[in-house]
Amino acid sequence: MEKYPDSQLLGLIKTGNQQAFAALVHRYWEDLYTHIHARLKQEEDTKDVLQEIFITVWKKRDTILPDENGRLGSYLFAAARYCIIDHCSRPDTPVYNEEFFAETIPQHTTISALEILETKEMEEQVNEALNRMPERICLPYRLSRYQQLSTREIALRLSLSEQTVKNNISITLRYLRTYLKEHNDIAGIFLIIVFIIP
Repeated sequence: MEKYPDSQLLGLIKTGNQQAFAALVHRYWEDLYTHIHARLKQEEDTKDVLQEIFITVWKKRDTILPDENGRLGSYLFAAARYCIIDHCSRPDTPVYNEEFFAETIPQHTTISALEILETKEMEEQVNEALNRMPERICLPYRLSRYQQLSTREIALRLSLSEQTVKNNISITLRYLRTYLKEHNDIAGIFLIIVFIIP
């Protein structure tokens, strides 16, 4: 099965074929590990996120779609990004790479019409949540997400230290995660993580 294309492996995985799943894990785990560790900087956290990604693949195998080239790499690396942000947004979790939150979201994700509608609703909820926060706390997040300013640019514009900017963005991310989880069920978590990326 190691020579099977991703699309064929996925077809087998959807039937519950664990051998095909193992082949997919073997194909991608090293590259994903390197990608995740470069952002989290911690081996145990990296392993936890990597495990979470593949567990999610198995749970959602019926709904996963390959990209236009029949590969699952785009999906897996997008999932890695969302899992990293989710991990770092948890209370009492130290963030070792705040600059990660300023990166742009991957472009190659497959979004259905229903998800687009849900995303519009999510945007409204995000704005509602931000309006409930003190402006001085959420403004760095707004500048990062909506104007794509770097941490340094935000610090200069607001006359703050770069560390304060990073702290305020982290506080905002954690608040958004909590607020949105209270207003959405488990099925919406994927879109929640997408929308809180600055």
